[in-house]
Amino acid sequence: MKRILLFPFAGLVLGCIALALLLASNLYTYHRLTAEAPIAELRFSQTGPQQFEARIAYGDFCHEQQFTLYGDQWRLDAQFLKWRPWANLLGFDAMYRIERLGGRYAAVPEENAGQHLAHELHAAETIDLPAILSRYSGAFSPVDTLYGSSVYDTMSPGQLYRVYRGQSGLLVRKVPLAGAVSPAGGITIEINKSCSAQRGLLGEVSEYTARLNRKPADP
Repeated sequence: MKRILLFPFAGLVLGCIALALLLASNLYTYHRLTAEAPIAELRFSQTGPQQFEARIAYGDFCHEQQFTLYGDQWRLDAQFLKWRPWANLLGFDAMYRIERLGGRYAAVPEENAGQHLAHELHAAETIDLPAILSRYSGAFSPVDTLYGSSVYDTMSPGQLYRVYRGQSGLLVRKVPLAGAVSPAGGITIEINKSCSAQRGLLGEVSEYTARLNRKPADP
């Protein structure tokens, strides 16, 4: 009789643990937002009329990704999560997550008629906890607001664009690309941790969840 009663209880406990890890891994995809700091670096090379190859490094800045963009300007989108004051007292800082990179045209007629291509920089989650919490208002909701912030600039092959995040959103600063090239010919990127550093448990869970949700490539 004890075994019959313990089995559902053990299953319930394991289910709660699995759900907690899933929700925690979802929050792990957001980054704590405190002081202003760089979150991405971009550089471009032109491959055709209003067509560019974009190279972007973000996250741990250890890997650079390449994307094709159309237009005159690039645009980077991020989602910001702001907690209520009482949640801040519990240690919850405002957070952000890089969402999408795309191109845009300087002229409105070209924007309406031109070719567009956008790239998702974050895989969809099975459970988007902040989005669920933001649907509920009232004093007991820990989320103050969940909103998007974008920044854009021209796609100049001669510039290195560094995107920063602050408490109010995104901003961009640029420097001549020649000043950002190391003697070995690579881009100099400031990083705060070793690329070979071992990920924590939540990092592993988050990556595994993203792999499960990643759509297979088209044949």
